[in-house]
Amino acid sequence: MGMRSFTRSVPRWLTQENSASANWILSSAVWVVLGASMGLVLALEFLLPNLFQGVPYLTFSRLRQAHVNTVVFGFVSTGMIGLWFYIVPQLTGRQLWSEFIGNVAMLAWNGAVGVGVGAILLGFSQGREYAEFIYGVDVGIMAVLILNAINVWATIAQRVEPKMFVSLWYIGATVIVFPIVYFVGNVMWNPPTGALQGINDVVFNWFYGHNILGMWLTLGVVPIIYYIISKVTDTPVYSHVIGLIGFWTILLFYNGLGGHHLEWAPIYPYVKNLAIAFSIGMIIPVAAVLVNWLFTLRGNWGKVFTSIPLALIVISAIAYILVSFQGVHMALRAFNFLEHFGQYVPGHAHLGILFFSGVGVIGGVYYVLPRICHCELYNWRFAWIQFALLVVGFFFFFFSFTLTGLEQGSAWFNVGVQVYPNLVGMRPYMGLRPASGALVLANFILYFVIVFLTWVKHKPMPEPEVPVPLSKPIRTRTTGSKE
Repeated sequence: MGMRSFTRSVPRWLTQENSASANWILSSAVWVVLGASMGLVLALEFLLPNLFQGVPYLTFSRLRQAHVNTVVFGFVSTGMIGLWFYIVPQLTGRQLWSEFIGNVAMLAWNGAVGVGVGAILLGFSQGREYAEFIYGVDVGIMAVLILNAINVWATIAQRVEPKMFVSLWYIGATVIVFPIVYFVGNVMWNPPTGALQGINDVVFNWFYGHNILGMWLTLGVVPIIYYIISKVTDTPVYSHVIGLIGFWTILLFYNGLGGHHLEWAPIYPYVKNLAIAFSIGMIIPVAAVLVNWLFTLRGNWGKVFTSIPLALIVISAIAYILVSFQGVHMALRAFNFLEHFGQYVPGHAHLGILFFSGVGVIGGVYYVLPRICHCELYNWRFAWIQFALLVVGFFFFFFSFTLTGLEQGSAWFNVGVQVYPNLVGMRPYMGLRPASGALVLANFILYFVIVFLTWVKHKPMPEPEVPVPLSKPIRTRTTGSKE
């Protein structure tokens, strides 16, 4: 069967230009409501531990794992990949190498994540932080990661734009590095357990646990921020050289950070010391992107108050700077001793995964989706309401985690208060968590509504009589040095 015959035999939604990007984005909007709903139930269980007693699927141990994987793989990762499939063609001047492969990968990814989360709720888990998915799901995710890497690099290889923009460097590296991180971190050469023996497994686990944030979400969302800032402000990225300094130094330093999760574990001292040194070294790539973003925004700050995509992206950028600052000081042993065993750590994780990565994805979606659909966002006023719910809800949510963690650490290690009496004093903070979490969930429900109603009213492109060859440039070329 020739390519033309094959193209005509496949449903149009699998091959139409930008269909892969749209379908990944729509999937992400579904997952975020599920993940946030799980989070609200968990927040209620902190306040009322026996609320769902007798319901095995809602036990804290299962639901927490399901919540984390739903948000990381279902919401953030899915939306991030969808945005890549729009950004890469824009920066290369080529259509995505294969919309069909992109859509097949989307179906496989959603199936794998759905099976993985369902298995966790049923009690099937590998019991390793961020690596709870059972082995069969790991195989499915690895297959999709490889397909996406091929799709991205085949598009880059055929680019007509001679310059490799900073965003392309980040995306191109992410699709190569993360499959390696996933394979090694999930110990995929050992199917029976997906783990090593003894303390070595802890080292491998936290190599993966930290790099899923650094070599996946950070490497994947930073280029989205670069792209949206440059496009909305209609300004070239301030410095390509500074951008590449940030890119190469994050690759250098981030891989070794996992050991700072294990500063009080009986692991090799050099692993801990390297992790602390690399954590301090992360000041360089963070400073690089901060300089680039600030100088690109110079003279354009007024647009933050008129463009909802830019407002969300700026909030995401601020969260990235804050979470990176946290990461540096949390790696120092004097402070790590205070915060490591309390609620400060999950507050840090929410700041990175939800407020940096998640908000960056939402900002990108609000910019990209109207351009895919050839229409305005469903309701800009709703989008600003969603923005307000998100910022206010997350502020109090993060506030409750942070204060709880600092008070716990101070009581346990400086005053000597036992664990149980300290829990009584935590109840006001635990009460703030579901209240603010309800605002966060409401924001994501509104986001879901906006995304799907925008898609429903979109104007489909007319189908060409002759299938467009893969090598044909896209309709709108990227010009100049703008991301």
